[in-house]
Amino acid sequence: MPFEAASLNHTQSAIVAVIAALQRQGLLNPSQRDHIIELCQETSAPLDQALSKLGLMTEEAIAEFYAAYFSLQRVQGMPDAPPPDLIRKSNWLFLEKHRIIPLSRSGNDITAAIVDPIGGEGLRGLSFALGGMVTPLLATQTQFDRIAALARPALQNDDNQSDAANIGDDAAKLKDLASGEPAVKLVNRLVVEAARQRASDIHIEPKERGVDIRYRVDGVLSLQEHLTMAQGLAAISRLKILASLDIAERRRPQDGRFSFPVAGRSIDLRVSTTPTIFGESIVLRLLEKSSFTLELEALGFSSTGADALRRLIQQPNGILLITGPTGSGKTTTLYALLELLAQRKTKILTIEDPVEYQIDGVSQTQVNPAIGLDFANAMRSFLRHDPDVIMVGEMRDLETARTAVQASLTGHLVLSTLHTNDAPSAITRLLDMGVDDYLVASSLIGVVAQRLVRRICPECKADASSIAACNACNRTGYVGRVAISEILEVDEELKSVIRRGVTASTVRNTARERGFTQLNEDGETKVASGVTDAGELQRALGL
Repeated sequence: MPFEAASLNHTQSAIVAVIAALQRQGLLNPSQRDHIIELCQETSAPLDQALSKLGLMTEEAIAEFYAAYFSLQRVQGMPDAPPPDLIRKSNWLFLEKHRIIPLSRSGNDITAAIVDPIGGEGLRGLSFALGGMVTPLLATQTQFDRIAALARPALQNDDNQSDAANIGDDAAKLKDLASGEPAVKLVNRLVVEAARQRASDIHIEPKERGVDIRYRVDGVLSLQEHLTMAQGLAAISRLKILASLDIAERRRPQDGRFSFPVAGRSIDLRVSTTPTIFGESIVLRLLEKSSFTLELEALGFSSTGADALRRLIQQPNGILLITGPTGSGKTTTLYALLELLAQRKTKILTIEDPVEYQIDGVSQTQVNPAIGLDFANAMRSFLRHDPDVIMVGEMRDLETARTAVQASLTGHLVLSTLHTNDAPSAITRLLDMGVDDYLVASSLIGVVAQRLVRRICPECKADASSIAACNACNRTGYVGRVAISEILEVDEELKSVIRRGVTASTVRNTARERGFTQLNEDGETKVASGVTDAGELQRALGL
């Protein structure tokens, strides 16, 4: 039935009445009730946001309660994009402020999604703007954000695009735009939602008409929303200011970082910009130490594999390489090994590009090409500081590789990464770079090759039909990622093979005779145990 706006007043007493109902149902205790009332009165925060911020109720639980309390139906699944004419006839700022959005219209009857029905102000305003009777459907904040993302393209027009281009040429206007409330709220919302979805990256990508926002979650990019060109420019300008970048420089790439508080914890964001034909594109890497798992078994290594890695880093000298393509988790594995090494009485120095996480007990350095501080130069300097362990972010060239070999042969344990498809290929890669075969054989102690596959969601894995309603995995069927790996320990027989300058296949065959487990075999074990599925394994291995 249509919502009777007059039945509710958007006053503090109305909020208190709802809070009292929550207490009667046992969802709040008296102390929590008083805290919530005080928070709502002092900050004018909507009740649902206050409950969520304090961690007292999830957005799903809040929506269920509101639906029952106000006798409203719920938004089911994800509706299609709202009709553009309904969006254009509405005031977008009003819709965002009151978190209400029209979904459909039939004659004089309008259906709208609403997050906060207390008071009815949003319903009255939307009814007036569209000239019809509004029937609300209760939505969670996540549902509202996604419907809003589908609706935003209807706001675009040529004038908006032209205005954005004009503003982009004026540094003063850019600063005003970036400091305005809409830009601040937009950036806050993007970061908070990315953190909620466990995204590792936010991609803000200008297109011919508008700006796409994509999140990378568990290694997979997905479109979240589409902004107008003006909104995108405001967001990019705001992020550049936060990262202490030159807001007027749009022709050259820039890099920076800043910290952002989300739900009582601090998230570091690494910011990278680059010019494109449609404007400046920006990528934010979200780095959250509190959620950074560094236990080898938790990362996905089998007990046998984890024991092999612990055995390798106990050696006093030699080179241990982690290989795989970009995004395969090499740096995370390196950090896990460094944390194990840092627990001992050892001097550990690292040179990274960039430093992603700070580790207690480790002296970390970041490359700086502007002053000639690269991997090879840093390593030569490190050797004069009496280290026990050296970590090099990547072995990119012959000079770095030779310096690493020299360090390992003079009593240092060296950890580094290399871009190869499997562990045996790392040996031939070093030979191809120009490192002599006898030096590779003398210095290399082990190679780890790895990929990342998505974990099957534990909440909906038993029933595939429930994925569409599963909030734990955002309806993807997967939560988090796990490594599949192969670990090549270089023993005396393999050293003898390497000295002959043989191919990767010969190294692999020799290792297979000695019990070497390949990437695909480790992956098949995880598929059989229900950790991941065959499709994920094929995707990770490029099959």
